Amino acid sequence: MNLILKENELFANVLPEHPCMNLDLQNSIPRLHLPVAYKCNIQCNYCERYICSPESSENYPGITAEVLSPLQALFKANIFINKWGMNSVIGISGPGDPLANRETFETFKLIRQNYPLIKLCLCTNGLNLPEYIDVIKGLGIEFLSVSVNAINPLILAKINSYVRKDGFTYTGQQGAEILIKNQLIGVKAAIEYNLHVKINTVVIPEINDFHIRMISQRFASLGCSTHNIMPLIPRGRFKQIQRPSISYMRLLQKESGKYLYIFSKCRQCRADAEGIPGGEGCCE
Repeated sequence: MNLILKENELFANVLPEHPCMNLDLQNSIPRLHLPVAYKCNIQCNYCERYICSPESSENYPGITAEVLSPLQALFKANIFINKWGMNSVIGISGPGDPLANRETFETFKLIRQNYPLIKLCLCTNGLNLPEYIDVIKGLGIEFLSVSVNAINPLILAKINSYVRKDGFTYTGQQGAEILIKNQLIGVKAAIEYNLHVKINTVVIPEINDFHIRMISQRFASLGCSTHNIMPLIPRGRFKQIQRPSISYMRLLQKESGKYLYIFSKCRQCRADAEGIPGGEGCCE
């Protein structure tokens, strides 16, 4: 881990004030994920979306105890801000893809109207990013996370079962090419709008693990600030694949740390996560 921290020192002067983009702030800035976006436009082979019981302690990005309406989300945000204050981040990350759900924009509009100064965050697979980047900028969203598991269509075709775009469903290499193209276009536009962009990558042994460094290189060339490299949580069609070891993850993170700041303590939060990621008060 010291090697990763040493590499990160090279990028320390450009880090945003976000607990999931800056290791120094993970224990001090609270965040809230509002689960308003249930529909998804791609199917990742490691992903399972579902609503769990309120008592469940499961921690996985595709799950939530409930799906909120925009008004319910505003009510939850009110309670959160009253508890944690304005030095917080409010985001939408699922449990599906936020840019595939109109409720995402309705929710952000309500929050922005009621809390003009609160920091807003969005996590997406990037498929619809090019067409919504102006809306994202207009809402004053500062932080953007984009899930990128490959920049080679042959690799990505093994990770995603399908991609749905403009009423059509694409599979295999064709679907992968569409997704990668839109991710690159969307991220480039987001950076030109001065958003803080983090790339999220799931390490899947024997499928994309040898490819992680190339993802870092490509997005560093676009001006990204941060790469969040996470281990696979074996689920769905990939439930038989073994989770990569801590030592192997550190090796991959070190290699990518030559190009981007590495956020190495991701909790792989639920879609309804709340509190300080590195401290008490989290629901995950």
